Formats: sequence, C-alpha cells, structure tokens
Amino acid sequence: MKRLFIEPIDVLIFRTERPFTARETHIAKTGVISPLTFEGSIKSKIFSEFCKRKGYSPRDFQRSKKRNETPEDFKKTKEELVGFVKQQMEKDKELKDLLEVIGYSPLEFPSKLNVLGIFFAKKGEFIEYFPIPNDVVKEENGKIVKLRPKENFQFKWMDKKVCVGIADYSQVKNVEGLMNFNDLINYLNGGCPKPTRIKYKNKELNKPYFKETRLGIELEKNKKKTVEGALYTAEFLRLIEDWGFIVWYEAPDSIPSLEGLIKLGGEGRGAISQTIEDRRVDWTKLIKGINEDKKLKLYLATSSYFNGCIPPKDKLEKVLKVNLELVAAFPGKPIYIGGYDFAMNKEKSLRRWVNSGAVYYYKFEGEIREDLSIPIKILDSDTDLRCGFLGRW
Repeated sequence: MKRLFIEPIDVLIFRTERPFTARETHIAKTGVISPLTFEGSIKSKIFSEFCKRKGYSPRDFQRSKKRNETPEDFKKTKEELVGFVKQQMEKDKELKDLLEVIGYSPLEFPSKLNVLGIFFAKKGEFIEYFPIPNDVVKEENGKIVKLRPKENFQFKWMDKKVCVGIADYSQVKNVEGLMNFNDLINYLNGGCPKPTRIKYKNKELNKPYFKETRLGIELEKNKKKTVEGALYTAEFLRLIEDWGFIVWYEAPDSIPSLEGLIKLGGEGRGAISQTIEDRRVDWTKLIKGINEDKKLKLYLATSSYFNGCIPPKDKLEKVLKVNLELVAAFPGKPIYIGGYDFAMNKEKSLRRWVNSGAVYYYKFEGEIREDLSIPIKILDSDTDLRCGFLGRW
C-alpha cells in the first residue's frame, strides 16, 4: 500500500453537511474526515502545479457558471468546455495523460488515483491509528468487550434476518477512541482491542486533537466591508504536536511527486506532504483461518457508501468468490457526505454514508483465495467501499 504522511501547519476545518450562513446558523461545525477530501486536495495539488508549469489556468478547465442558469445553459456551457478541452488534448498529450489519471467528469474519465484511507499517526513512528470497531463496547463494570452474535436469536431488519449482538451486561456503551495497527491485526484475528491513550503534557487523550472555536464575521462579496449582524463561530481541529495523517492511496507510478505544500480541508489550510515507506502485510495466515471457520467479519476502516447500511452482497461475493449469509450488522450512526465537482462547477449530491468502524458478520460457503488483495475496495457508480478488512469472529 502506497503511503503519504500529511502534517498540518495550522488548524483544519472539515465542514459538516449542514448548510451554513453567518446570519442564520451562526456555527460552522467540524464534520467527518473523509478520504474524498484528501483525494481532492492531492488532485488539486497535482493539477495546479501542472497548470503552472504548462502556462494554463485551472479555470480554463472549469465550466462557466451563470447566475440563475437553466438546464439549457448548463448543457451549453458543458459542451463548450468539452470542445475546448478536447482541442487542448489533441495539442498536448501530457494534458490528456494527466486528466486520465486524476479523472475528469465532463469527459467521463474515471480516476486512477484513489485515496483508500485516512488515519491519524505520529511523525517519525508512522503507525496508523484506526477507529474502534462498532462491535467493541464498554460494559457497566467498565470492561471493554466484543459483542457476540447470538445465532439462535434472530429478528427481521432491513428485510433480512440477522442475529442480536450480546454482552454479559444489559447496558453497554460505545467505545470512543482509536486502535493502532498492531491492535487492528489482533482484532482481525479474533482479539478485543483497547483504545490507545495518547499522552499529551499531563493528560491522556483518546484522539490526537483538540477542537478550537474561532469567531468570524461575514464580508461582502468582492468587497472588504463587514456585514452588520453577521457574526459566526467556526469549529476547527488542532492536532497535537508531531501528529498528522497517514494517507493510503493507489495511483499509477507515472504521477508527479506528491511531496511538498498541500492545501487541505475548508479554507485550504496549509499542510506538508511527504512520501513514507509502503505498508506491506502478509494476510495468508488470517485468510486460512477464516476459510477453516467458514465465518468472517468485514470491518470498514473508512466511511463507505452503498445506498443503504449493508454492503452489497453480490459485489462482495464477486470479490471474495464465495456465497455469503449475513449474520449480524453493526453499521453505527449514518453520516452525510457531499462535495464539489470543480470541473462541472456544481455541488455534488448529498448522500448518506456508513461511518468508519462499521462491522458485519457473515457465514460463507466456498474458499476465499489466499492472495486476495486487502484492504478490499469496491468503487463504482453506486458503491464506494475503499478500505474493508476481513477478520475472524
């Protein structure tokens, strides 16, 4: 797995899906840290540096947007953009090659550069920290345990028969925090992870950041005048010293260097990107154990979309080459992710995603091949599963 380490220079903001206006909501809150955000930042860095070197303006490749435009206006401006870009590609093969790598929606070029996972990590150590799985809970006595699917106790949920997950106590709580890469391996082999306690000064934290609130005021568009009564507060993340993000990604070897300054999140805050050693893991022993059990669990290390809260059975079966039966599901609370299509100059549709940490238990018939590529990735028009791990019950 190819990896980058991205270290923020300043605070960061990853906005929630809620519309924000200074006069109405007053608070701009931080939301999900999505792989799509980092993928967009990396592609923006590659494309802007390419344009600067070749003498293009990035806006040359963006659809012109009219105020109160009609569907006919949209169609016309898109056709004009497509015609221009095709002309440029005929003259500049390097441009065509680049757009085919980073993706270009007006020409329906799919992206060959995909960010699969974003994980907190400490500089120098470069060990990923993953979300605690949803089947790990804290009992009334404070003990952290895994829920166990009760196979003889089923109920109907989402038109499927699934089992209840039980613990020794009737009341349990979700476990907040992160587990490191070694704990992930232990969990996938049937163990129960414990949240990492991150030492900072005289404190112990369950996540390596603080939330920081700042006050702002709206400015008139194209002017430097403030708007009366338009005060607001914005919620930022400040990572503790020496902490940043490890980015797992896949891309052709021909892409330009991803090292250097990069703009990240809302307001394009600065960060430093550096290449680090690839992550290589031999999953053969784990898969052998799963095949012996004829049971598996799927742990989603990043947020995923599949038009619901359960992974598509047919697509999973196609990847794993086995017949699956869902036994239990712990999808957690849904999240909402949208975005912005720079080339088309329009908002992306807001969709409901399953958050990272979701876990699904299956029985299966057949044999999972031992050379299976892990993490599992399924990317198409109605599925976005970027980082799925297989584990033993």
